Amino acid sequence: MATAGPGTSLLMDVRLRLSPAAEEVDTRGEPPVWQAPLPDGSRVWVATGYDTVRTALTAPAFRKPVVGGGERWERYLHFTDPRTTGSIVRSMLNADGDDHRRLRALAAPALAPDRLRQAAAHAARLADHQLDLVSAHGGADLVHDFAHPFAVRAVTALYGYPPEFTRRVLELPRWAPAPVFAPAGSPDRERYGVEREAMCALLRDLVAAKRRAPGPDPVSEMIARADSDGLDDGQLTSTLFLLLVAAYEPVTDFLTTSLYSLWHRPGLLADPDSVTAGLAELLRYTSPLAVTMPRFAAEPVELGGARLAAGDAVVLHLALANRDPARFRDPNRLDLTRRVDHDLVFAHGPHFCLGTHLAVPLCRTALEAVLRRLPGLAPAQPLDHLSWQPGSSGPLSHLHVTAGLRELPVVFEPQPPRRPAAEAAV
Repeated sequence: MATAGPGTSLLMDVRLRLSPAAEEVDTRGEPPVWQAPLPDGSRVWVATGYDTVRTALTAPAFRKPVVGGGERWERYLHFTDPRTTGSIVRSMLNADGDDHRRLRALAAPALAPDRLRQAAAHAARLADHQLDLVSAHGGADLVHDFAHPFAVRAVTALYGYPPEFTRRVLELPRWAPAPVFAPAGSPDRERYGVEREAMCALLRDLVAAKRRAPGPDPVSEMIARADSDGLDDGQLTSTLFLLLVAAYEPVTDFLTTSLYSLWHRPGLLADPDSVTAGLAELLRYTSPLAVTMPRFAAEPVELGGARLAAGDAVVLHLALANRDPARFRDPNRLDLTRRVDHDLVFAHGPHFCLGTHLAVPLCRTALEAVLRRLPGLAPAQPLDHLSWQPGSSGPLSHLHVTAGLRELPVVFEPQPPRRPAAEAAV
């Protein structure tokens, strides 16, 4: 039975992966596909090699539908009532073939180039507005006071959410990695179920409101297209959920992991312009979406020297694939001058992230804003005391695994707001 190599095991912990200590880790010769224990005592295949992850992202032998994993994986992933589950998991993320193409076509117009240009300009104003609320205080939590509300407001404005629905999204807890492997009845699972139900209720209410009063906005257009294409409301709300969470969560996680990485290397912060110029390298290095939802072998297949049986699940570790020494020279070194191409930050193939051209400008805007507006920015507590998203700092325990901080208390030199409060509405 293949297990993770010693270097791979170390890099599974995001705290080490983003620190200079990672530069001493060498994963050459370690298995690119191996089996990891799950909290219930079962095991799952994990692909961490660049070539094996890229293959599994495109090969027809690996399928996305969760039913491909049989009863055990249905139990893992479908743990709320059928209506709630069907309102959140039936997007292109969990579809292949014709279903995937129809659902991707449903979402694509929301991210049209002209809309993204307008969103980028609006995001710059939003970032300044959000920082105006905290800049005079000399301290803040960059997750809850800046990154999360900034990203939510930018994304919901793009999609045409009415203000009351943006407010409802902000009132929900951040969407954390799912405790799918926790035993039934565990507090983590119960909490996640409640949050899933609240999100579904919000999305159903949004669809109902837009049906009553449609406008020239992406949500209204998606409703009309779903109706004309014969897609049901569960597929519609699942797509709305994916477009929402998959856009705002990576922005928050990118900002926190980038700052964590840079604070470990204070010399890099001496030139903020070089930091933002190295955005592609920061994305590769931090890989905010670390671990994908599983794919399932449609037939017996070999992947990276491992023999998978039909129905076996394989989890793709994008963050470790982006640290493969067979693909990247000195992969565990943060080199802001590195020319990055063909990374897997936003996956690859038919499931390449549709929102890439939204996420990248938002990540750039968030990072530029805090470096420009908050002089003397520093963590308010030791870096090794910070709290990370579940599943990101050791053995596989959650899905999707995002590499980000739950909170990021910081201090900085107080600055007056750029605009008076009465003029700051965006």
